Amino acid sequence: MIWKKKTDNKIKAFETLFREQYPKMVRYATQILGDKDEACDVVGEAMEQVWKRFDYLAEEQQVPWLFASVRNIALNRIKHRQVEYSHIDALREETVFSLQSGYWEHERLLRKAEAVVDELGEPTKTILRLCYFEKNTYRNVAELLGISPDTVKKHISKALSKLRESMIGKEAINE
Repeated sequence: MIWKKKTDNKIKAFETLFREQYPKMVRYATQILGDKDEACDVVGEAMEQVWKRFDYLAEEQQVPWLFASVRNIALNRIKHRQVEYSHIDALREETVFSLQSGYWEHERLLRKAEAVVDELGEPTKTILRLCYFEKNTYRNVAELLGISPDTVKKHISKALSKLRESMIGKEAINE
């Protein structure tokens, strides 16, 4: 029975502390964090810590200990937020760099391919453009140019071979 009375007194004392200090602590945490919702979370966490230590804290230590807890938890959240922001910034910079370098690499390869296509003789260049850039079938290109589909196939094979040699062959040698 003595234990129950001691527990009831502890609960009442904590409830009193909570009712009196909670609004003050939320205002204090909001000043530090600038966000009332996060401040409520911080105060709730600090109150939980006070409850765990309530038996060991003298009555005159409770409020100062609560203020210190709120301050420390809030400052730790700010530090954590700054670390998150620095990681986000680093990731953003890496992503932009990757996208830009990928874009420039793509552009470089595209210019290289266009230069190879421009060096192809006629009718190979025209046949390649009709088949790949204008998306015509070999049969349609053959009819359009008055040649056989096998001739179209041979020119395409020649053009792709030159492109492969230029784009892949030299790149593989340089690596």
